[in-house]
Amino acid sequence: MRIPGLLAATVFLGLAGPAHAVGESDANGFPNWQERLIHEWMNRARADPQVEMAKCGADCGDAACYLPIAPLSYDVRLNRSARFHSDEMLKQGYFAHDSACSVVNDIDALYPASCDGAASCACQGGVQQCMGMCTSFSARVSLFGVSASGEIIAGAPDPDQAFYQWLFEPFAGTACGYVQGPPTTNGHRWNILESTGGVGVGMTGSAVGDFSFGGGAVPAQIPSGAHYPRQAASVDVWANWYDTAGPKSALVDVDGACVPMTLQRGSAPNGAFQASLAGVGSGCHRYFFLFQDASGADVTFPTTGSLGIGPQGSCADWDPARPAQGAGCSCVPDCAGRSCGSDGCGGLCGMTCPTGSDGGTTDPMTNPDAGSSGCGCSVGGAQPPAAAWGWLIAVGCLIARRVRRRPYGPGLIT
Repeated sequence: MRIPGLLAATVFLGLAGPAHAVGESDANGFPNWQERLIHEWMNRARADPQVEMAKCGADCGDAACYLPIAPLSYDVRLNRSARFHSDEMLKQGYFAHDSACSVVNDIDALYPASCDGAASCACQGGVQQCMGMCTSFSARVSLFGVSASGEIIAGAPDPDQAFYQWLFEPFAGTACGYVQGPPTTNGHRWNILESTGGVGVGMTGSAVGDFSFGGGAVPAQIPSGAHYPRQAASVDVWANWYDTAGPKSALVDVDGACVPMTLQRGSAPNGAFQASLAGVGSGCHRYFFLFQDASGADVTFPTTGSLGIGPQGSCADWDPARPAQGAGCSCVPDCAGRSCGSDGCGGLCGMTCPTGSDGGTTDPMTNPDAGSSGCGCSVGGAQPPAAAWGWLIAVGCLIARRVRRRPYGPGLIT
């Protein structure tokens, strides 16, 4: 049984999305494979909800409520908040939305480098106790620099299982709207299919999804992409496309050879593309998505580098290296005479350019070492200003706070 508490608020926020290239992992490994996969599953479902609702059947009484909608944008702040909560539940042995203690105010600076979510570093006083009251899920998210609109958690050990625990939660009601039981709720499904703005998923133990209206950037043309399962003889790769028109081409480059992808869900301007890959059951295989938009411009996911199909630990979820664009592709990386910076195809020539360099620009006006393709590293040159953006939005937040702690265990959702 859930103990519901409902807080309705209207806030006006001026938010600027964090600088983070689409699909890449940062120095601390945000996001990981599990988190990318759940994000892609969310956007795949949003592009064509009725495919999923048909599979859900009678358990989804509100199925008719869900129509195609724009994808959710990734927000690294929500990713960090969600993974911290996954870690604190794992380390402290509980399962609930709210923290089991009063979380230290500087957790964003401590996690994950010097705090793994254990009570000794994550809780005020170093012990699992509440100083007046436990930190609510919305207060915890705010410690990472963003306002929460909702949260979902699931105890399944596999990201695919966790996602479908949320999406296919039994709910007999047919009215369209967020229902926060008891006796039943459609809140997990509603958050996934109806939220707008940003999302971040965390999964080291239990899966956590944190949502924030306006918390993410305007959706990228390829807002998400991943593969499932982690490794097998045959693996499916999926990527979402979102633009005013469908892509001219959709490919996935795997170990230097491109495989065509086909539209499987939704429409060409807002749809999910898929390809099945064989021969990837062992070893480590690098891939990235290579689309062309209506104007013929290349669009890749991740923006640079590549994702990995292979064993956890020995095959990096994201790596700055990118396979060549060989058979079936159109671009040949060029690193001749270059030790860093762009290879001309979105990858890197060995390493990132050092601080103070031009960052790999191919423009000879700002990089005198650049050739006709690729780049050099000219340290100390004038730097063009970085692109910056922000927006002011009016946000209507409906935050459902669940305060009852539960024993940790797989198969639970709340």
